[in-house]
Amino acid sequence: MDDKVKIQAKIPEVPLKELETLWLQVGGTLCNLECTHCFISCGPKNETIAMMTLVQVKERLRESRELGVKDYYITGGEVFINPEIFEILEAILSYGPLDVLTNGTQITAEKAHRLKALQEASKNPVRFRVSMEHFDEAKNDEIRGKNAYSKAIAGIVCLAEAGFSPILTVTRTWEEELDSKMESEFIEFLRENGVQQPQLKILPGFLLGQLAENERNYSQEEYVTEKCFDDFDITQLQCATSRMATGDGVYVCPILVDNSAARMGDTIGQTIRPFPLSHSACYTCRVTGMTCKSSS
Repeated sequence: MDDKVKIQAKIPEVPLKELETLWLQVGGTLCNLECTHCFISCGPKNETIAMMTLVQVKERLRESRELGVKDYYITGGEVFINPEIFEILEAILSYGPLDVLTNGTQITAEKAHRLKALQEASKNPVRFRVSMEHFDEAKNDEIRGKNAYSKAIAGIVCLAEAGFSPILTVTRTWEEELDSKMESEFIEFLRENGVQQPQLKILPGFLLGQLAENERNYSQEEYVTEKCFDDFDITQLQCATSRMATGDGVYVCPILVDNSAARMGDTIGQTIRPFPLSHSACYTCRVTGMTCKSSS
């Protein structure tokens, strides 16, 4: 989109209404999988964003308490390839409720047992969100790679046997009107694999990273203007209540974590200000009403 056109269209700014949620890019951009629609092109060799260290996490946690953060999310890359992951989990749980985003393939029975022990020792709950693509092995592995399906199921089963009910996260690859049908089938899939309280979170595709490379980029018409919020409260967007911390600064949100324009400061405190919705990914959030949080 031509910058002059965007200026004429008056790009809106979203205020930080209240800092409720802190995301931490614990896994950086390193991942054992290379999904064909990953919006930040994570993979085994992508070290664009380094994994966070325990020291870095603790520094952000101390700051978050002073700013009144209520809950925490960690993501990557894949968080369970971080060598300090269990120490990081323990540290975060001492501050508040935690949601862990993972592809599930690194979770073994031994790790699930350690996770159960961490939960039993904490007054704050930990939830796990396991990402897959489909309940059909061939369709899943076409996007995630060979054996990703079987390894993710093994991780889900281990979590379920440890007493957790992981939320399954999928990116919509079907027409939206099929959501109800697909949700029913995914829920049954979770039940068949021992999940006692099955839940599904459906995400829209963001035309960034691998998806942009394999399908298309955002068009010149796909951007946010003030008119987009004539009948929509702008503070419903997740960037009105959250920030994303990495080992190299704090960003506005998880989706734009590899976009330098979305880096708002070195510390969380430096990001307590409005953010201009100038990226086309903001259009997806507005049109779909999506949030990266576990609750829809």
